[in-house]
Amino acid sequence: MLPEKDPRMTVSGHIDKPAPEKASIDQAIPPVVSQLPVIAVPKPVEKLQTFTVVATNLPASELLFALARDARLNLDIDPAIDGNISINAIDQTLPQILKRISRQVNLRYFIDGPNMVIQKDLPFTRLYHVDYLNMSRKTKSDVSITTQIAATGTVEGSGGGGSNSSTSITNVANHDFWNSLEANVLSLASNGSSKGSVISNRESGTLSVLATAAAHDQIQEFMDKVMSSVRKQVLIEATVVEVTLNDDFQAGVDWSSLASGNGWDLAQSTLAGNLGVAPFLSATYTDSSSDRDLSASIKALDTFGDVSVMSSPKIMALNNQTSILKVVDNRVYFTTEVEEKDGTDNNAAETTFTTTIHTVPVGFVMNVTPFITSTGEVILNIKPTISRILQFIDTPNPALAAAGISNKVPEIQVREMESVLRVASGDTAVIGGLMQDTANANSTGIPGLHDVDGFGFLFGTQEQALNKTELVIFLRPRIIDNASIETELKDFKRYLKPKLLTE
Repeated sequence: MLPEKDPRMTVSGHIDKPAPEKASIDQAIPPVVSQLPVIAVPKPVEKLQTFTVVATNLPASELLFALARDARLNLDIDPAIDGNISINAIDQTLPQILKRISRQVNLRYFIDGPNMVIQKDLPFTRLYHVDYLNMSRKTKSDVSITTQIAATGTVEGSGGGGSNSSTSITNVANHDFWNSLEANVLSLASNGSSKGSVISNRESGTLSVLATAAAHDQIQEFMDKVMSSVRKQVLIEATVVEVTLNDDFQAGVDWSSLASGNGWDLAQSTLAGNLGVAPFLSATYTDSSSDRDLSASIKALDTFGDVSVMSSPKIMALNNQTSILKVVDNRVYFTTEVEEKDGTDNNAAETTFTTTIHTVPVGFVMNVTPFITSTGEVILNIKPTISRILQFIDTPNPALAAAGISNKVPEIQVREMESVLRVASGDTAVIGGLMQDTANANSTGIPGLHDVDGFGFLFGTQEQALNKTELVIFLRPRIIDNASIETELKDFKRYLKPKLLTE
């Protein structure tokens, strides 16, 4: 026996509804495309008519009328056009011939449909678009070393003696693009006269130039070269490596062994104009493979000792623009000053302590200025600085010691260099030879006894190890014309999440 049908479960029209007609179904489905539409054949560019003109000392107006007649163009000519023309043109287009005539006679021309207009070359206004930041920059960097040795005598009649030496290098770069561009364009527009003028709107990146047609041609050529140069970028990959040398290589990394057949080229890359800088050893890696990587260069140093990568920054800079990369920890320390006031009959002595907070950056700082040459090389003005804390030492202040206060300040080790290098795009320059000795002491023994002064050595042992390290800096500049992860920056595509690539 079947259960009674619940009216709430009834679906009206689900079975009784008639099926749709076949015609409506056919209309809803688009027809199958059996063949893609054929793309129309592109029309060839219409070839310009050429002319052969031979004229000697012919009035300009007569020659222009003859050209307009042969070209079947209407001619409007300024009555102020004068002068004679001598020209020999064989199978050249009308714009080419008019361009040559304008160099002999002070005129400008334009063709508007069937009409050709010839005017005297008087100054007129043209707008130029300049895609550049409205900003001026000033960069200054200093590297200085000062050594002072002094001695004083206590015997009467003897004076104090001393000697000191100092070396300082100061680099100053003033980058005021807009002022420089305006001055250069004004010089071209004026051409030795006061007729030209330049009005700039830096916020919109526009130059309004009043000049003759001949001057505008020079300005356009100048602007094209300038903008082509300032748009270029340089990707600089730097890796700072510290090599703890083995006993067999206490003299440093043997670069000559790497150079033999491994793509290395030993060279002194510092320029003659940089003689104030110490001649650091430099090498260039010129492997011709397309997937060159700095990791292969770093692995080659394992032969000489333990390799530790201290920093591996990458930075991109516009042509002739200074960039700064800073990866540091601002370590905090305090200085304490003591001020004592003697007591009086009514007041007791007072001691005031004043504490001042200080920070010192510890880490890696690099500023670099690239310049792209016309031959595709990169000239780098680079200054890497590496700093770290060696230890904390007590401040030699007797007032603090009398008060039982210990005030420690950090002892900082700074290793830096400043140099100018010339490297081909994609090659790796290596700067080495920055060596130092470090002494490590380690003591072991019975707890509580081996640390006692005087006889602690009876209850423990002490070990001292002397290590020699060499600092090596790898630099690889690459000229970037199209900054896109699909083209020249495709090596960095693997670092992006898939979601970011699809957005």
